Formats: sequence, C-alpha cells, structure tokens
Amino acid sequence: MPRVLILANSGNIVGGGEISLLGLLGALDRERYDPTVVCPSEGSLVPRLRALGVPVCLAPMPSLRQVPPVAALRAIPAFVRLLRQGFDLVHANGSRCMVYGGAAARWAGVPCIWHVRIIERDRWLDAPLAALASAIVANSLATAQRFRFAHWAAAKVTVIHNGVDVAAFQAAPRPSPLRTAWGGASGVRLVGNVSRLVPFKGQRYFLRAAALLAMQHKEVRFIVVGDGPLRGELEEEARRLELGARLHFAGHREDIPNVMAALDVFVLSSLEEHFGRVLIEAMAAETPVVATAAGGVPEIIEDGRSGLLVPAGDAEALADAISRLLGNEELRRGIAEAGARRVASHFSIQQHAERVEQLYARLLGARTAGRSPA
Repeated sequence: MPRVLILANSGNIVGGGEISLLGLLGALDRERYDPTVVCPSEGSLVPRLRALGVPVCLAPMPSLRQVPPVAALRAIPAFVRLLRQGFDLVHANGSRCMVYGGAAARWAGVPCIWHVRIIERDRWLDAPLAALASAIVANSLATAQRFRFAHWAAAKVTVIHNGVDVAAFQAAPRPSPLRTAWGGASGVRLVGNVSRLVPFKGQRYFLRAAALLAMQHKEVRFIVVGDGPLRGELEEEARRLELGARLHFAGHREDIPNVMAALDVFVLSSLEEHFGRVLIEAMAAETPVVATAAGGVPEIIEDGRSGLLVPAGDAEALADAISRLLGNEELRRGIAEAGARRVASHFSIQQHAERVEQLYARLLGARTAGRSPA
C-alpha cells in the first residue's frame, strides 16, 4: 500500500486549510493509501489527527520570513531521512511546508503535491515551489489564477474544490439549541456571519448592513461567530453603529453544524475569498446564504438559485439581499434547498477525497512506469 507523507503548515487549527485537511484524512480510503502527517509543533490540530488514527511526526519547519535561508536548508535533511523510511508520495498542505516537502521529495526521488489554498501570489517562492511540485492542487479556479505567470506552472494545476461532510450538517438538530441561547423569544430571526475576524473577511460591511436592517426588521438579531485580531475594532464599530443587544459576538466555536442550524440567513461579507468553505457548510445545513461575489465564491453559488450574490464592499447591497430573503419565505426555502442539493452534488467530502486519490494514483502510476510525474 502506498505511503503518503502529508505536511501541514502548523500544528494548530489556524483556519479552513487545517479543517479541510482533517476532512480529507477522514474520508481518504485507508485500504488504498497509508497517510502520516508531519507538523512543525504540537497544537490543536495534532490531537484531532491522532483521533482519526493518523500517525503524526513533529519536525521543525522554520519560516523563511523569520530565519536565514541557511537555517531552512539545515532542516531539509530530516525530511529526506523520513521519506527514505518507505514513503512513496509527499502532499504539502501549504507553502511553508512545501519548501521542505518539495526539496526533500526532489532529493529522495518521490513525487510531490503542493496544495495551494490562497489566492495571493508569493513572488519570491511561487516559481521555485511550482518547479519542485509534480502537481499543484488549487482549491478554486480563482486560486489557480495564481499560476498564470508561466505556462509550465499552470499546466501542473488541478482544481479540486474543498468538500464538506454533508451528513454531519444535516444531522444537526433543528431547532438548534443555540437558537434559544442567541435569539431568546420566539419569532426572532437570526442572521449570522462565521469567519476569522481579519480584514479580508469584511465583517465591518456585515455590521453596517446589520445597522441598516435593524431599522427595517425589528425582529432580527445578528451573530458574529469567530475570533481574530480585528475583534476589538469590530466591537467598537458595533457600538458606533448603536447595534447594542441586537448584535452578539459569539467568539470561536467548534460546533459549526449547530451554528448553521441556528441561523435563518448566513452572510459572507468577504472582500476577497480563496474558496469560501463556510458557504458550503451553511448550504449543507440548508441555511440560505447571501455572499459577496469575491474570489472563488461564484464557483460555489449560482446567483438567485443556490444563494444571492452582491458586490464586495457594498453594505447597502448586502442589506438589500438579506432583507429580500427575510421577507420572502418561499424564496428563502427554495434557495436553502437548492444550496443543499448543490453541495451534495459538487462539494461533498467524498467527492473531494476521490479526486485527491485519483491524483495520487496518477502520480504513483507515472513513477512506477518510470516517467516524470510532472
């Protein structure tokens, strides 16, 4: 059975990249592939990996932005020695770990996948890392555009959209216990945003939309789920907008299926988006969505059918779309049902894992045949 060495950028769950990696490992066919994960340190990701029955190794992966290049070079031989313990393929889940995985794979003579989840180019690293990669996985067509700088790099790219465990979201109880906790009295409508509190997620536009909606819909309450460096600024913005008790900052939560089941409308207010994993989570829970048409989002949502799309950075358009859903139960139900069907047919974790396994098989087959896997 082929052994796959999977490298993670962090030992912690930092964002969607780590959640997607956990989903892949949970769905990967263990009768066909034997994975081991390497993390740079202990953290919240490591026990989750071990709970899936995946062996975890720890190995330093110094950031090139924080240490001299020579320090990174000294770390690579450890990965070569690890690969020579019988691994057949490297799968680097991010750029930082691709520095080590790509170099070690080239040295050891095994194919290497670079899994890219971020739209923004790294002008210093993209070309050399793409050269080391046997194949590049992009999580969206928008992310794939990162490699337009050269035909040879673009030719290595396969787009594999993220997947979600549809059953886990469908199994969440309705009404969610969070609905009572957040909404209180019956008849209250809950509109929520779930994401890291960082600039590109655009939560300030969600807050401004909430302020507009609060004047029109007295029964609506607003929830912001997530944490991050902008929390203090966003709380101050909410005070300035006089949202008061109408808005609740719920912080980081692990029970996202329950969160989505509690909402009447889910809102993604991003100014840019690499893929938009939280959208397929909301859609899997049959929660209607309003989102900005940023980055990879239009690859997920069919505007007017499985969700409503608005321009990024436009609070009034965001408020109008939310109001349209709140005021039309038939539209709200139709979009929720269409969204759930779209996730089941295009974005299930099983489909995601199957496409990754197909790529593994292609690269391993090329290696066995003695051809270049690139």
